[in-house]
Amino acid sequence: MSDSWMVQPATTQDLSRLALFLNSTHWIHRHLDWRNTFEWLGQEPFLILSRGGEIRAVLNCVPDPAAAAWIRCFAVSDQTLIQESWQKLLQCAGEILEPTHASLLAVGLQEWFTHLLLQNGFHTKQKIVVLEWSQHPIPTVPIARDFLIRPMELSDIPIVSQVDAHSFEPIWVNSEPALEAAYFQSAHSSVVEYDNEIIGYELSTAANFNAHLARLAVLPEFRKHSLGKALVCQMLSYFSESGFTQITVNTQNDNLASLHLYQSLNFRLTYEEYPVLTQ
Repeated sequence: MSDSWMVQPATTQDLSRLALFLNSTHWIHRHLDWRNTFEWLGQEPFLILSRGGEIRAVLNCVPDPAAAAWIRCFAVSDQTLIQESWQKLLQCAGEILEPTHASLLAVGLQEWFTHLLLQNGFHTKQKIVVLEWSQHPIPTVPIARDFLIRPMELSDIPIVSQVDAHSFEPIWVNSEPALEAAYFQSAHSSVVEYDNEIIGYELSTAANFNAHLARLAVLPEFRKHSLGKALVCQMLSYFSESGFTQITVNTQNDNLASLHLYQSLNFRLTYEEYPVLTQ
């Protein structure tokens, strides 16, 4: 068997050995994703680096949506192979991504991974910051009778996806499949309607009496009606009444409007933050 390096696309036929590899290595980055790693098998670039027939490293940066190729998974078998494996996989991934014009991005969740990216031409674009709410009074936010807040339904997802696409810059947009996955993982979700049309939404998750506001969007032309604040307060009331004592939310450190909204509702910045890196 050849002892040379080989890069090949990951397919569904690789599922078992990939699962064994990813479960056994210490050196692994996993993106904060609604879909698990194996759901991307068969799409590109999802690459395996092998030597002597054994998997030595894996890189998954499938664009979704088309503008954003987040590094969803990078794993390597040994610390001594991190740099070499990264360069071999990134070169192949870059050739695949070049015609798509997708931005290659990553969230630095671990120091070793952040250090690797910074050593290889990436820079910090912004930071994800974490805010926390803990048993503060919840204000009543009146909204005009023209607007209706109701629970989200699965059939709403296509329209929710359109709202999402018009509410964020391209790299932060969630695709329709991602939003459908988020809906099924949510503990609370709601939409706001105007004239029977969805113009905003909220999705939140929960575990161990801690909740997390995962997604909040209102179409730009409706942002002066306190609808985002009303959606958040409804979510806070739901979890507070259900016995949840801690609720968190993430946003970007340069998203001043978002920070102002959450801080006005007594969310407080924590010391937890993660760099967003790009080439």
